[in-house]
Amino acid sequence: MAQGFNAEMKCQQEWGWLLSIWLFLSGSAAALFLLYKLLDLPLFFGRLSLAAMLLGGAVLLLEQGSPLRAWRAAFRTRTSWLSRGVLFVSLFILTGLVSVAPAAWLPWESGSLAARAAQWIAALCALMIVLYPGFFLAKNRSIPFWNTAWLPAVLVGHAALGASALVLVGSAFLDGGLRPYQSLAALLIVVTGILVGGYLSAMHQAGGPARESVRLLNRPPLSRAFRIGFLLVGMLLPIALLFWSQSLAVPAGACILVGGLLFRYCVLKAGVYVPPALVQEGMDFSRLNRTSADLEREYAGMSAQRAGGRG
Repeated sequence: MAQGFNAEMKCQQEWGWLLSIWLFLSGSAAALFLLYKLLDLPLFFGRLSLAAMLLGGAVLLLEQGSPLRAWRAAFRTRTSWLSRGVLFVSLFILTGLVSVAPAAWLPWESGSLAARAAQWIAALCALMIVLYPGFFLAKNRSIPFWNTAWLPAVLVGHAALGASALVLVGSAFLDGGLRPYQSLAALLIVVTGILVGGYLSAMHQAGGPARESVRLLNRPPLSRAFRIGFLLVGMLLPIALLFWSQSLAVPAGACILVGGLLFRYCVLKAGVYVPPALVQEGMDFSRLNRTSADLEREYAGMSAQRAGGRG
């Protein structure tokens, strides 16, 4: 190894605010559309869901760096969760527009088979949009902090929580009482908090790069966004506001939205890479807190063993 063995753990630098905003907007918007259908919310919330998704799509195009080439991402649906996500989002926007458009603009009756089909296709796509980001990130074996079944569950919880926050922010458009939606938001805060706690505990116990990611969340600069932005503003403050008074539903929802965005940013920025050679050799990642010399000797031994097996 002419240039030595690089075992230094480094955070990924490719993804930051733009992808965090996309994950936040798409997950919250898709989950809001599901609430709109399941709870029979006013039409305003269906249109708000679609507007948030369109805004998120614009952010995603910016994140791609070359929007004119971004369409190529849709042609690898057999192997890529990103491609599947592009397909789900495209179908959702198309059928969602049909679902929330004024009846006078459509060539069919509002209760016709075509109208119901468009609504259910949009709802199915919304469900897949809620699910796919977790699987997209969890497939990345080189970042153990993401490569876990906990992450999809945590992101689904945050999507549902973001949707409930949007309902609180738009509570002026609700027809009935606000209390059921406040209770739903409070319940989702508790459930999401439990999921995040389980996720971080599992990553800390996993050791190696996963534990380093948890450590980074609790040290500057991420500790401010995680502890103050997510835990205090996004979780503790809104649940206190929700139990204090119904009149504080809008600020509580806004706090939840701020915390949800910051949580996604923290998860992305705390992702610690494993050296690609170790991923290919199938090394136990929990042992990556040793010295570079130890890792170099073990990697050389594994390579020799594999070469002997092929011989």
